[in-house]
Amino acid sequence: MDRMSQTALNSMKMLMENQIATAHNLANLNTPGFRQDVITDFSSIYMNRENGLEPRIVTAREVGKFSVEQGTLESTQNPLDVAINNQGYFVIQPKNGGEPALSRRGDFQINENGELLDGAGNLVLDAGLQPMVIPAFRKINITSQGEILIEALGGEPGELPVNVGNLATLVPEEGARLKKTLDGHIRYEPNLNEDGTEEIIPIEPNQQAKLTSGFLEKSNVNAIEEMVNTIDQMRKFEMHVKMIQMTEELDAAGASLMRLPGL
Repeated sequence: MDRMSQTALNSMKMLMENQIATAHNLANLNTPGFRQDVITDFSSIYMNRENGLEPRIVTAREVGKFSVEQGTLESTQNPLDVAINNQGYFVIQPKNGGEPALSRRGDFQINENGELLDGAGNLVLDAGLQPMVIPAFRKINITSQGEILIEALGGEPGELPVNVGNLATLVPEEGARLKKTLDGHIRYEPNLNEDGTEEIIPIEPNQQAKLTSGFLEKSNVNAIEEMVNTIDQMRKFEMHVKMIQMTEELDAAGASLMRLPGL
């Protein structure tokens, strides 16, 4: 009976984590470039008494997985809105610090210091992994290769556009393992050394992404699919609660049979 309860409790724990991921996906339905969290990867861990642990089988999830399916491109006619066609990522410096990360979010804006930011306030980096700084301009254009061309404010009429830098972009090599880290940003999955330590893989732009200016990539979350997942997880959770209740009833019935007459 104990094993039945343990199995049900572990399944309920997984369902709760699934529901959290589903809620996070729905909350970011309108976030440009958001990558849907994938909630289906999990495995089992067997614990044995020889290692000082009670024998149990518990579930474990490989966290950080996400969908790489491209979201719908929406025309905005804003020259600072940029979408990536097919594979690739922008390189950003998260506003809360940490190592550079990858992003598909292209709703760019310029702050009072001339720094290029995305819609979440993260610094957008150039090909040298430095913050992109844009001088005052009359007109701006971002090419498909990520070159930022401006007509400088106060420039002579007919003057050729000036290249003020290149957006850092990266198309990961085949077989590269990417994951969302605890801060929600996309990075390479660290290599595990023989001594158990993790080796961080640095992000190195290769400028291979193809960009489209004046468009935004929408989130790749399917709202209908996520709502169906929510209902399905609620039903499964209720089923496991009933299973635990049934286990309790069976345990009580078994104890009653084992009880000596007259006691």
